[in-house]
Amino acid sequence: MLQRLAIAALAAFSTTACLVNVTHVSNPDRYFEEARRNANAVAGKEGPAKELRVLVYDADERKLVRVEIPLGLVRHLTDDGDFDLDFGDHDFCHSGGRGCSEMRRKLRKFRGKDLDKLPLGIVVEVNEDDGERVLVYLR
Repeated sequence: MLQRLAIAALAAFSTTACLVNVTHVSNPDRYFEEARRNANAVAGKEGPAKELRVLVYDADERKLVRVEIPLGLVRHLTDDGDFDLDFGDHDFCHSGGRGCSEMRRKLRKFRGKDLDKLPLGIVVEVNEDDGERVLVYLR
């Protein structure tokens, strides 16, 4: 999953008004709490969304990736207008437990072509037993 985000991050890095931040932290709670507060502050407000924000924590590597991408760039990243977070055969969930299938199920439902239909706020949030975490929201 981090490889896919790195590609998106590279594209974001080469344009203005994008943020990509990778840090090593042992406890990402405050970052997720801040992101959740930001998402809840716009939840229920009229759109359209202007920005996609993604926060991913890899517990094994203690790596936190934060990406903020304007929606126009998200739409531009794919020719067919579909920014699919279905990671296929890439194993981004190390535990292999019940939570992994839950994470995959939630992320597979997220498709870029549906961004205009989604309300502002949290789109996907998953917390795994092994510490892996994902938060995707629209602002």
